[in-house]
Amino acid sequence: MTRLKLFIALSSLGSLGLVSGVALASTAQASASNTVISTKQTSLGTILVNSSGKTLYLDTADKPPHFACTGACLKAWPALKAVGTVKAAGAAKAALLGTTKGPAGKTVTYNGHPLYTFVSDSTSNPTSGEGQHGFYAVSPAGAKVPLPKKKPTSQAPGY
Repeated sequence: MTRLKLFIALSSLGSLGLVSGVALASTAQASASNTVISTKQTSLGTILVNSSGKTLYLDTADKPPHFACTGACLKAWPALKAVGTVKAAGAAKAALLGTTKGPAGKTVTYNGHPLYTFVSDSTSNPTSGEGQHGFYAVSPAGAKVPLPKKKPTSQAPGY
């Protein structure tokens, strides 16, 4: 009889854990149902990032409704898909957010520019796409962030 009570108690606890796990998953799903554009301080200055902290880029060749990045380009530069409500956080401005229909579906725009991420960005190099193939990080003002100017190297006279 004691074993039966122990089995029932453990089964109940397991069921509660399962139910609470499902509830937590539902909460996480509900909070992830919106697209959030935020900002982050980087070596380029303050730039736009997605909810995962990945750098957001604009393509200088885009002229909406014409998108320059299609096909194979979208594999390297995935367009940021609009999911749920598009919201601003940090220094990002809600008034500059929008959406448009792009080659990859409903795409988030900022100041009219479709937004992209870069698959080669990493935590150690979060802005590796900067300046590549006409893609640039986006400032909170909605403009491209220019490449940092290289400091001239000084050489001693006579060399």
